[in-house]
Amino acid sequence: MRCILPLLTTTAVATLQLVAGHTMAQPQCDFFGIAQQFIAERYPTFDSMGLPPIISETDSFWELTYELPRGTLGGVPIITIDKRNCKIVRAVHSQ
Repeated sequence: MRCILPLLTTTAVATLQLVAGHTMAQPQCDFFGIAQQFIAERYPTFDSMGLPPIISETDSFWELTYELPRGTLGGVPIITIDKRNCKIVRAVHSQ
């Protein structure tokens, strides 16, 4: 029993470290709504009406931008949100 207890303790600690190291998305994170609200405040002249949103995802982040019609000049906001805390970590406007 003496040998098993340290082994179980070590295994439990290693498992917790692995789980804690992974990105855990916020269960109630409305990333699309957060990004749209930010765009409305930061870029009030940007009108997304009729522009299809483009959403990309990695292990740690969501990114929202919009697609301009073919042949159109201009730029769109690109908003990156951290899945772990549902906070905006990057916001730029392309040209």
